[in-house]
Amino acid sequence: MFSNLVRPLLNVLNFNKMLKDAERGDVEVQNKLGRMYALGSYVDQDYEKALLWYKRAAENGYAPSQVSLGEMYEYGVGIAQDDEQAFYWYQKSAAQGNQDAQNALGWMYEKGKGITQNFVEATHWYHRAAIQGDPDAQYNLGVMYDFGKGIEQDYSEALKWYMKSAEQDFAPAQAALGMLYSEGYGVERNTNEALKWYIKSAEQGYAPAQTWLGNLYEAKKDPFKAIRWYFKAAQQKEPLALMNLGLVFGIAQNISKDSIVSYALLNMAVARGNDNAKEIRDTIAKELNAFQINEAKILQEDEAKLWHRIESAISELPVEYD
Repeated sequence: MFSNLVRPLLNVLNFNKMLKDAERGDVEVQNKLGRMYALGSYVDQDYEKALLWYKRAAENGYAPSQVSLGEMYEYGVGIAQDDEQAFYWYQKSAAQGNQDAQNALGWMYEKGKGITQNFVEATHWYHRAAIQGDPDAQYNLGVMYDFGKGIEQDYSEALKWYMKSAEQDFAPAQAALGMLYSEGYGVERNTNEALKWYIKSAEQGYAPAQTWLGNLYEAKKDPFKAIRWYFKAAQQKEPLALMNLGLVFGIAQNISKDSIVSYALLNMAVARGNDNAKEIRDTIAKELNAFQINEAKILQEDEAKLWHRIESAISELPVEYD
């Protein structure tokens, strides 16, 4: 009982000491306070106070606070969204070698956020962060090599950087690596290697990998695994997975035909920019009357009911394919 009274008192005393140290200009403590308020760790979450302490440390040149302040501006957390201010603080932090800021700065250059789009500069900053071991930057650098953005296209270099990132369990890099092995870009085509990396990524919940894994299983004549992975990706609204699963239900491909579910999924795919799904949806629509099309649209809006209906159908698939 006594210890239960002492612990809160010690926390108060420690926090008061932190405040005094922060007021005296200790940038590490200022940054820690900013993080505590941003996360609501040991204090009530308060973005205004987080911004205050991050800014004080950032203005005193503390790189971790500069990148955190940049993130608050980039995403509009506790302050109006402002790409130019985000770029300003990322640049200051990146110049000090902060790899998170360097990667963020590369992203700003690549997307033209807060600065004129410049793929060469994006590649430069991704590379600076990548050689420090940042998995996000390694993946981004791999993408630049993969598609020849800001640098000459080089699949071997893309493979190298994807591999470095993938080995740190970065799901997008694992999926990209799987794609290179699947297509034989920069490396000898190897379906087993592609499968290995797709699975690693898909099991982390990365929707594109789940879709590509479904495609690979379909190509390997293992449709039941394909359907299950399409379903996982479709629940995350991945456009290709929505189309593929809609096609499965529309043509009764290894599962009971359900044109209403098919139409709902294909309509969702179209809404998310998959133009290829439009023609399939319109073909399925010819099988439905106005009442059934309306039912499909209602089902599309009631996602919990849609996923339950699909899950019930999938549960009837042969278990030996798991």
